[in-house]
Amino acid sequence: MPTGFRERNVVLKDWRKVRLHIALCYPNAYRVGMTSLAVHLLYALFNARPDVACERVFYVPGEVPRSLESGQTLSKFDVIAFSFQFETDYVHALEMLILSGISPRWKDRKRPWVIAGGPCVMSNPFPMAPFVDIFHIGDIEPVYHQLLDALIAAQGRSDFDSLLGEHFLLPERVEVKRAFLSDLDEAFHPTCQVLPESPHPPELEPTFGQSLLVEISRGCDRRCHFCLTTYQCGPRRERTLATLSRLVEEGTQCSGVEKVALLASGFTDHTSLPAILEMIVHEGRQLSVPSLRADLSNQEILDLIQQGGQRTLTFAPEAGSERLRTVLGKAIPDETFKSTFCAAISAGFNLFKLYFMVGLPTETDEDIQAIIQFCANLLQISPQRHRLHVSVAPFIPKPHTPYQWVGLTPLKTLKKRLGLIQKLRRLGRIQLDIPNPRWSIIQTAISRGTSDLAPVILAVAQASPATAGTWFRMANQIGMNLETLATADYPTDAYFAWDRIDVGIKRNILLQRFAKIDSE
Repeated sequence: MPTGFRERNVVLKDWRKVRLHIALCYPNAYRVGMTSLAVHLLYALFNARPDVACERVFYVPGEVPRSLESGQTLSKFDVIAFSFQFETDYVHALEMLILSGISPRWKDRKRPWVIAGGPCVMSNPFPMAPFVDIFHIGDIEPVYHQLLDALIAAQGRSDFDSLLGEHFLLPERVEVKRAFLSDLDEAFHPTCQVLPESPHPPELEPTFGQSLLVEISRGCDRRCHFCLTTYQCGPRRERTLATLSRLVEEGTQCSGVEKVALLASGFTDHTSLPAILEMIVHEGRQLSVPSLRADLSNQEILDLIQQGGQRTLTFAPEAGSERLRTVLGKAIPDETFKSTFCAAISAGFNLFKLYFMVGLPTETDEDIQAIIQFCANLLQISPQRHRLHVSVAPFIPKPHTPYQWVGLTPLKTLKKRLGLIQKLRRLGRIQLDIPNPRWSIIQTAISRGTSDLAPVILAVAQASPATAGTWFRMANQIGMNLETLATADYPTDAYFAWDRIDVGIKRNILLQRFAKIDSE
C-alpha cells in the first residue's frame, strides 16, 4: 500500500479501551474494496460498538498485511474477518494469513479466529471450510450484535455452538439458514463513509470516484435462471424515497462529496426510481447508476441520469438471440433493446457498455453470430461519435440456481466461440474485452467445489503468484483435474454440499425450473 495518504471519516480507537479487535480484511486491492458497500457497512457497524475496534486491511501482493488505521499486523487482532465477493480471492486470503505468520488451517491455530461472509460464502463456503472458524450466511444487520457478543464471550472455539444461532456455519453443524433483513428502512446504512483525501495515488481512487454509496434496494425478483443474486437474496426489498432522501442528505455532508452512486441488483424495478433521481439531480448532485434493464421505457429516467452527469450507460443483454434470452429467463425482444437504445441516444448518451455471456446452455454458433449482429444493429442506428464497450465472458454455473446441475462448457468450445466473437472488432467503434477462458474453469471449480478443493487453494497461495497456470499446475500435482470438475454435469438427484445452506429457495423449485429450461 502507498504510505502517507490520508482518508476522511476514519475510526481510530484506543486498543486498551475495547474488548475485541477485528481486522476487517478485503482480500483484494484497496480501490476494489473501498468500492464495496460491504466494507463501509461492516466497518461502521462494528465500530458503532464502544467495546469493539475494527480496522481495515487490504491485499497487496507479497506484502505483510497491516491495518490502515494503526499499522498492526493480523496476528495482533482477536478476529480476522474476510468479506468474499469473488471466489478467486480465496487464495489472497490465505496469502494474507501466511504472510502474517498465522496458520491457515483452523485446526492448527487457537487465535486469532477467522470468520467470513459475503455472496461467495452464502453460495458455497465449503472450499474454504478447513480455513475458516465461522461462516456467516445472509444479511449481517440482523445478527451482528450476536456475532460480536459471541466473539467477546467465547473462551474457545467449542463455545461458538451455544453462542451463535442458525445463521452461522460452524465445523460441527450440518445445516444453516440465511439471515434475512426484511425492512431496509429500519436497517442501518453507513453515511459517514471513508474516502481518500486529495492528493492521493490514482490507484487508490474507488471505482465510482469520490462518491457516496447508497443501496436503494436489495435482491431481485426477475428470476433470470443464471443469476445467483435473484435466488439467494430474494425477495427484493426497497428503501423508501423518504429514507433515501435522508441518507443522501446526511451522507453527502458527512462524506464531503456531491456525487451519489446508487446500488441495486434490480435498479430499474424500484417503484420510486424517477423521484429518487429527481431528488438527487434537483439538489445539483451528480449520479452514478448500475446496469439498466433494456425494457426500460421511461424517457424521464434516462434524461435524469444524463442530467446527473453520467455519460455511460450499461446494459446486460447476456445473449444475442431472442431465443437464448428466453431460455435464460430474460426474454427481452431485440426491438425493445433498439427502442431503449434510441431513447438513450436522444437523452444525450454516446458511450454504452454491453455485457454478454458465451458457453450458455443450448447455445449454438448461430447464437454467437447473433451477438455480432446485435451489436452491428445498434451501431447502424447510432451516430458515428457513439461507441460500444462490449464485454464477453464465459457463463459460470452457480449453486442455488436452476443451472447448478449444468457443467461449464468445455474449454475447447469456449475458445472457439470467443474466437468467433473477435469478429466484433471488424465493425469499428467497439472496444472488446474478453477474459482468459482458463479462469472460467478455475471459477467454476471453486464455485461448485467441496473441501476437497482446499489443498489446491492452499498450494496456490503458497506458490504465488496465483496465475491461471499456477492453479492448473498445483491441481495436477495434487491429482485433481480442474476442467473435469468444472465441466461435470450432475444428475438431478445428486446431493450438493451447499444443499445444507437454506438461502430461501427450495430445491424442488429449482428442479422444476431446470426441467422447464432443459425442455426448451
